[in-house]
Amino acid sequence: MKRFISIVLFSLIASFTFAQTDNDIVLKVAGENISKETFVEMYQRNNPNPEKKIIKKDLDEYLDLYINFKLKLAEAKKLGLDTLPEYVQEVSTYRKQLIEPYLNDKTVTEELVNEAYERTKEIIRASHILIMIPTNATPKDTLEAYNKALDLRKRILKGENFGDLAVQYSEDPSVKDQNTNEGQNKMKGNRGDLGYFTSFSMIYPFETACYNLKVNEISMPIRSQRGYHIIQLTDRKPAPYSTATIAHIWVNFDNHSSPQECKNIVDRAYADIQNNVPFDTIVAKYSDDKYSARSQGVLAGQRVVNMPVEYTDMIIKTPLKEFTKPFETRYGWHILKPVSLVPVQSLEVQRKDIEQRIARDVRSYRTIEEFIKKSKEEYSFKEDLTKLDAVSGIITDSIFSAKWDVPENFIGGEVIFTIGDYSFTQKDLAEEIESMQQEQTPEYIPTYVHKLYKKIANEKVITYADSKLEQKHPELKLTVDEFRDGILIFTITDKFIWNKSIVDTIGLSKFFENNNSKYQWKERADATIFSFGKDIDFVKAKKVIEKGFKKKKSNQEIQNLLAKNFKVKSDTSKYFDYKWNRFEKRDNRVVDKTNWKVGVSDIIEFDNDKKKYIVITHAILSPSLKTLGEAKGIATSDYQEYLEDEWIKKLRKDYTYKVYDDVFNSIIN
Repeated sequence: MKRFISIVLFSLIASFTFAQTDNDIVLKVAGENISKETFVEMYQRNNPNPEKKIIKKDLDEYLDLYINFKLKLAEAKKLGLDTLPEYVQEVSTYRKQLIEPYLNDKTVTEELVNEAYERTKEIIRASHILIMIPTNATPKDTLEAYNKALDLRKRILKGENFGDLAVQYSEDPSVKDQNTNEGQNKMKGNRGDLGYFTSFSMIYPFETACYNLKVNEISMPIRSQRGYHIIQLTDRKPAPYSTATIAHIWVNFDNHSSPQECKNIVDRAYADIQNNVPFDTIVAKYSDDKYSARSQGVLAGQRVVNMPVEYTDMIIKTPLKEFTKPFETRYGWHILKPVSLVPVQSLEVQRKDIEQRIARDVRSYRTIEEFIKKSKEEYSFKEDLTKLDAVSGIITDSIFSAKWDVPENFIGGEVIFTIGDYSFTQKDLAEEIESMQQEQTPEYIPTYVHKLYKKIANEKVITYADSKLEQKHPELKLTVDEFRDGILIFTITDKFIWNKSIVDTIGLSKFFENNNSKYQWKERADATIFSFGKDIDFVKAKKVIEKGFKKKKSNQEIQNLLAKNFKVKSDTSKYFDYKWNRFEKRDNRVVDKTNWKVGVSDIIEFDNDKKKYIVITHAILSPSLKTLGEAKGIATSDYQEYLEDEWIKKLRKDYTYKVYDDVFNSIIN
């Protein structure tokens, strides 16, 4: 079995590839040449003492194992185990994990981490005006939206009120007053005011634009998926806390007939607070926030962005555990009490959380963008965007119903881009677009084609650079090959050895019968060990056990006699317990302390063991053959070793291998 495990360990060793000449080939197995350099490198990697001088005996043993390893790999590939879907998928999944560090620029990642952390140390407040761009926008539509946003910026710079223009022109519905409670109340619009926020609160381009502004500065139009934004930064200050736990009462405009009724309710709640009525009683009576009412009005772990701007202001200026006076927001009337504030933690404390947030956020694409940029430079990416016009010209609106096919007469032979030795043609793009189509809102076709092309081209660049990673990074090839070979060895060994030894019960029985002399019991003591966990009268206990033994009482009956004599009515295991088995010498230290004769032992004790023991030796059993059931573990292991030996003999007959002795011997010389 040890030998078998050694063979399996070869699965964790890659096949190095070096320039080979006929003079340095040490071994040829199943048609594969192995160089002296490769063989020595692998020997050293497997040698627990690589500094030790190479000894011929050790090298001969390793050579034998290595040949077996290579023969198993050859057989696995011959059987097509390397083409099984589950094998291909497992190797692919593992490789994707391995290549991630090569795709993600560590410098960019660290920049993102530091940038996000620095932003958590500040809270900023901004207002925006959104000019939306329709999904099917033409370049003309996009330009018109941009110019509209630019015109609004000019008007703001000339002195017009930002909030007034937001109400009039912004297509963000939250800017305007909204009817609530079936039109009886109005929820005030935010007039473009987004309140306070920090990193990871807004989409990354918007967040970055805001943090790059000075207070009261007006941005140029900022593009997002929704359209163009004009942003005004209205405040920025050191973050007073990372998260806050508050207790609050909220009287919601939506739940009452008028704003005045809400004001009356919150005033009654505040009066109760002043009169020292228990806060949980007040919350249950007045608050419309049923979620926090279940926890006496407490909201834990609230970030700045989770709360109305008025809450942030109140938390900052109200001492801990003191109540604010009633205040109004666009959602209703409120009273709150800051319970506890968690300050902004150090980068070391926040790093893991920030890295996880980056991984889930669009900003993580910056690392991929950097990889794409470098790959384009490294592999001489060249493109001609004018070639997209021909593809746009053959696409019809049917593509937005997922019913478009590439016309049969479309040749599309002109190259759109090249990278390294790979070319991507118009026909390639058309076929990619055909395969990607799905029902969607119609778009302006040239814009649609350009958008998809950019996505496809980036994917092709990544794929091309990916295909060169092992060539560029030998350590990656080493690790991938280690895993690939390891899975193959595991799969074929399971097929011919492990699984067969389990399911082939007839073969195992026959093997056991032919070798049963190997599986024998030595002399054994049929014995019961009584252990005592509490201090009791051990002389008395021994007499009880001897009496029970003489009367041929069962172990449980003797246990019951002990309980009766020592008046133990429940949980006897705290006082005494027993264990029966058949013990060979050196199986059990307690039994080894007996005189190995039938009868009751003296009281047995050990240093550093609070328990004491008395042993009944029922019989001394002579040596005997084990049954298969008794020897199954070791017999199965021996059967596996037998199967492997037979399998190796067969592989050495089925495949050719040759050791070049002069090269092999030169390793030692």
